[in-house]
Order: sequence, then structure tokens, then C-alpha cells
Amino acid sequence: MSTNPFTLAALATTAVEGLDVVGASEDGSDEHRSVVAARLADGETVQVVLPRSVAALRSAEEHAAALAALTLATRSRLPFEVPSVLGTVDAGRSRLFVLTRLGGEVMRLGDLSPARPGLAAAVGQAIAAIHELPTSVAADAGLPHEGAPALRQQLLDTFDRAAATGAVPAALLERWEGALGDDRLWQFKPTLVHGDLQAPAFRVEGARVVGLDGWHALSVGDPARDLAFLLGSTEFGSVDEAFDAHAAARGIGDRQVRQRAMLHAELDIARWLLHGVAKGDESIVDDAKGMLAGLVARVDRDPGAAIAPQRLETMDLTGVQEYLGKSPAATGEVPGAPDRADSDRP
Repeated sequence: MSTNPFTLAALATTAVEGLDVVGASEDGSDEHRSVVAARLADGETVQVVLPRSVAALRSAEEHAAALAALTLATRSRLPFEVPSVLGTVDAGRSRLFVLTRLGGEVMRLGDLSPARPGLAAAVGQAIAAIHELPTSVAADAGLPHEGAPALRQQLLDTFDRAAATGAVPAALLERWEGALGDDRLWQFKPTLVHGDLQAPAFRVEGARVVGLDGWHALSVGDPARDLAFLLGSTEFGSVDEAFDAHAAARGIGDRQVRQRAMLHAELDIARWLLHGVAKGDESIVDDAKGMLAGLVARVDRDPGAAIAPQRLETMDLTGVQEYLGKSPAATGEVPGAPDRADSDRP
């Protein structure tokens, strides 16, 4: 069907009763979906989305399911706006979605820099707010809910498939295998996660995060997954600021989250390689190989880039119980009992 903005805006009026559209403009369409900003008679603007492939339709449906799981009570605990689905309607072989449109500007990764003081901390705090939501948000909605062992196994599967291509440098295979095999990195408490965070998902005004989009991968998983995109920035001070703000907002938390975030970010390149292999697209494969070569060069010259557990002071028993959401009474343990953990434990 036609993807003219006015055609899609007119179709939106059949999805939402009483919708009075007076104007329409293109709003970030790409090869996978047509997106239109429809201006209403009351001055508000809604977003109209038409997926243009089976994969894009599935993602839009998952996005809508996740938004439904984010109830008003849950949203009240977030320091930013989240879209809402106003209505849907069949559109040929696809389905058209009408949603509230977030304000602010689309963030770029380069915006996390000293030129935008305070924004990196705001991003870290926004991510932490997601991770502090109850995991029942996903469980009650039937969304994916994985424990640490299963999440680790998924990464191991990606590692094995990437290794089988023969295109990953031996130095990276050794690096990733070491991180995946180190039990200390994988002793974490899964949280609610956005699941596919990239810079353009954020809507910002100045140094504030005012909205967050792209919730199709909402689930219970590894909080490091949501932080991995930050490591693509070359503004290392701003990256530190975001991680520090995330840790401060969460209080006692995951001591190895940055190390796992590094692994997630690097395995994203492996996933890109696998995508190119699956499609038989040599341009994607070559792009991924170039990124892997660049990664090898970076880790070779930066000893601090090792994916290894930090040697931090061990939490006492009460701290461990607070982190795991257990009270001393519930566990039958007595605060102040001897701590048998050694100093290398996360």
C-alpha cells in the first residue's frame, strides 16, 4: 500500500476513533518501516508506524506488548516518558500502529560528551531506573524471563557460532572464551531490561532524558546489555560518568556490570558477522571483519581493556542479602556472621 504521509495519517483515523488529523509529515522512516508524525486539531502530534517487512511487523507487535506491560503505576516510577499505543488497524499484509509521540530530540552517541554537561549522568540514571523496576513487570506480561546461567549460555552459543565461521581473530576468541568461562563475571542478579538500548532510543532536552523508545525487547535479563552501547563512545570521561551515575542510582549492585557490558558490546560485532554470513552478504562480512581487526588493535595497545573481574571489597552478609532481596530473617542467617568469601569474589 501507499506510504505517503497523508495516506497513512488518513488510515490512522480508522485505528483511533475520533482522531482529527490536520497535517502529516515524514518522521524517521527507513527501509523497515514508514513513520509519520500526524498533527491533530487540538495541537497534539501522534506517531503513525507501518512496518514494511515481516521482521519489522514482529518487532512492532513486541513493542506494543511491552508498552502494554508498562502500566501507569510502573511508568510513574520512571523519570522519563514512554510511548502508549492509541490504536491499531490492519493494513494489507501489515498492521498500522498509532502511538503517542515522544517529545525532545533524538540523542546521538556523540552527544555524550563534555559539550553536553550532565547528559551522560542523566542517561546512566535513566537506565538505572529501568533496572530498579520489579521483574514482575515482565513476568506478569509473559515476556522473556532469563536467569544468569541461561543468559551466559546464549552468549556461549553466539561465541561458538562466530568461532565456527573462521573469521574471528584467535586473540578475540581467547579473550571472549576467558570472559565466558570466568564464573565471577556471571554472579549477578537479573533485572528488568530494555533489551535493545542504542543512543537513538533516547529523547533528550538539554541535559535531561525526557523519553525512551524502542521497547520491543523488554524482558528480565542482564543489566549490562543495556549499558553496552555506551562503550562505543570515544568520550571516555562521559562513559565513566554514565556508568558511575548508574551504579550510584542502584546503590549496592552488580560489581562486574561494566566487564560484561564490554563483552556484550564486542559480541555485537560477532552477531553482525553472523548476520552477514546468514544473508550471504560479503559487504556485511567484510565490515564485521574490519571491526574485529580494529578491536584486536585496540585491546592489544590498551592493557586496561581486559574483560576481567574487578578486585573490589567484598560485601558483608547483610549487603549480599540486601542485593539479592532477602532479609536476614528470611534466610535464617545472622548479620555479622563470619564472611567466608575471598577478596576476588564479585
